[in-house]
Amino acid sequence: MGTAYHPPSSSTEWRTPEAFFERLDREFVFTCDACATEDNAMCEAFVTKEEDCLTVEWDWVSDLPHAYSVWMNPPWGRGVGKFVQRAYEQSKEHNLVVVCLLPANTDTKWWKEWVWKASEVRFITGRLHFKCSDGRTGPCPTGACVVVFTPWGEGPPKCSLMERGT
Repeated sequence: MGTAYHPPSSSTEWRTPEAFFERLDREFVFTCDACATEDNAMCEAFVTKEEDCLTVEWDWVSDLPHAYSVWMNPPWGRGVGKFVQRAYEQSKEHNLVVVCLLPANTDTKWWKEWVWKASEVRFITGRLHFKCSDGRTGPCPTGACVVVFTPWGEGPPKCSLMERGT
């Protein structure tokens, strides 16, 4: 069973459902999308795969107008833990709120090491429907959650349920 579970696409890069993102954006007012492509960016300012959010410092985000919150829907492949670690570290280092859409893989090493340091975890009820890079849409075959890292919080996180919505 040790293989990752993904939506019906060979890609691990899926566009966040717009209505779901908009609901969170009303709450957090995102300034930047930390993991994006030209086709799936959710914010006007974003970091591309080529720019690599895992290596570039996020200090430039604070130079943006009304900088405060960063959105991150990283690739959901085997390397997702590196993105979660980076979200945690950059939140602390640059005084940012970083909100991540992640697979709810509570049995993984990255979950234990990084998600439990978050301020909040919202487990999403139902299955999100992603738009894949090949244009197909479909339900994610695994549970998902929203993880909120803040510069002032240091786990254990407040856990709650969040409705998927439409």
